[in-house]
Amino acid sequence: MQGVMLLLEIVVVLLLLVEVFIRLRARRRRLQNKSSAPVSSAARSAPATDVRQMRPEVSSVDAVAPPVTTTGGAEQQALSIDDLLNEATIYLEYGHYAQAATVLRWYVDINPHVTKPINMLLDAYLAMADIDSYAELLESLGEKPGAAPMDESWWQERVNTGLSQDPGNLELLVLAEKVGMAIPLPHVRTPDAVMTAEMALALVSRNHDPAYGMAILWRAIAHEPRRLPLYAELLRITYQQRRSEDYINTLILLFLAVGSGGKTLRERMLRVGEDLGPHPLWDTLAHWNGDPEVLRRLARSRHLEIPAGLSGAAHKADDRA
Repeated sequence: MQGVMLLLEIVVVLLLLVEVFIRLRARRRRLQNKSSAPVSSAARSAPATDVRQMRPEVSSVDAVAPPVTTTGGAEQQALSIDDLLNEATIYLEYGHYAQAATVLRWYVDINPHVTKPINMLLDAYLAMADIDSYAELLESLGEKPGAAPMDESWWQERVNTGLSQDPGNLELLVLAEKVGMAIPLPHVRTPDAVMTAEMALALVSRNHDPAYGMAILWRAIAHEPRRLPLYAELLRITYQQRRSEDYINTLILLFLAVGSGGKTLRERMLRVGEDLGPHPLWDTLAHWNGDPEVLRRLARSRHLEIPAGLSGAAHKADDRA
């Protein structure tokens, strides 16, 4: 399957190059036709050998890439590039954002130091709601040594704009951290912007603020309450911060997630927590008889919200299945 996708990408790139080649060649011919009159006038008064020197044959290679030693050729190439930018502008004006993005992406890849087409391409991605391509472009600009020298305010504005449409976008959150932006702590009750386990663990590995890490992990547990790596990372942070109450809350949900079958894991995590100091609930958890309702009552007494995936209804549905 990956081989087929790679082949399709190569075909698309080749088609794009052929289209660009045809357009550049057509534009060069139009410009040559405009300048043919003065050349013909000079040819009438010049020897035949001079005519051949003044009007050499134009090969297909010259049409795409004029010799850099000729000043007129360099101007012609620059003019062709500007024509492509004008073409993208027309696409944007008429709402053809996908076509504009195709032309602009080719332009930006060749000229990563030009600011205007970069902003045009980012705006096109926003109009298409293609935040993944938006974030990918920003990330690539940050890695290219010849990219446009954007200032800090430009980066913050662009990252904030992307996060306003996709608050959980991993690449944008990482970029926000790189440019020194203050990332708001996510809340478990936030209905939009789902936080997956993969995203949460990646963010926590890049941001060592314990409050930020705990908030991210709680939010991910609310979405995927049976992903054990989330509990392991949350227990690690709460243990390092000596937060015994948060450690116990995490244990309660972990016990619900693994059930009575995860005895070894439960005992190991419980022994680690006991190092945080005496607490009446260590003994309660150590003597848990496997009844999930006991843990749910304990969670309610501590005002601990139980994710839907660990609720009694979900367990009964699983049992029936």
